[in-house]
Amino acid sequence: MLKITSMAEKYLYYLLSSKKNKLIRIRIINNKNNSFKGNVYFCDKKEIKDTDFEFQLKNFSIFIEKNNFQLLQKLKIDLINDTFNKKLTFTITQKDTNKNNKKLIFLKEKINLFLKEKINPKLLNHGGYVILKKITQDYLLMLEFYGGCKGCSMINNTFKYWIEKELLNNFTELKGISDITKHNVNKFSYF
Repeated sequence: MLKITSMAEKYLYYLLSSKKNKLIRIRIINNKNNSFKGNVYFCDKKEIKDTDFEFQLKNFSIFIEKNNFQLLQKLKIDLINDTFNKKLTFTITQKDTNKNNKKLIFLKEKINLFLKEKINPKLLNHGGYVILKKITQDYLLMLEFYGGCKGCSMINNTFKYWIEKELLNNFTELKGISDITKHNVNKFSYF
C-alpha cells in the first residue's frame, strides 16, 4: 500500500490548505523498464475520474489513477526538509522487507547495547540518558533524550559533535541520525 510519512502528509495538507476547493491527484506519465515518471498535482473535483482510487489520510485524500495503483502500492512519499527548502521524495519500497527487517532488528540490538555501554554512562554524569526510538527502512536513526539532557542548553552540541559522530563512525550503515526530543527546559535540565 502507498506509504506517506507524517511529515510529508503535514506538508501536503499545508499546501492544500492554501488552495480553495482543490484535491490532490497522482498521475503516472511514463512506465517503462520498471521505472516511472509521474507527478502529484492539485486539481478540481471535476478532474477526478470514476476509476480513480481514493487513498484517505487524516485530513484529506489523495486520488490515484486506477491503472497505476499496482505500481503505487510500493511507493513511499517522504519530505526532505533542509535549511533552505522542502522537497517531496518518491521512492519504491524494497521487495525483500523480511530480510531488511531482520537486519534492522539486529542493528537496533547493537545500537541499544552501544548506547547502554558507551553513551549513557557519560550522559548519566549530568543526570540524563538517550534511547533509540526508531530505525526507518532507509536506515535513519531517531533518538530521544531524557532526564538532564531533555531541555539542556548544550544538547545540540552534545548530539552533533559527540553522539552523532560516535554512532556514524561505529555503524556505517546508518544514513542519518535525528534528535526527535521536544526539548523543553524543566527542573531536570542540566544547563
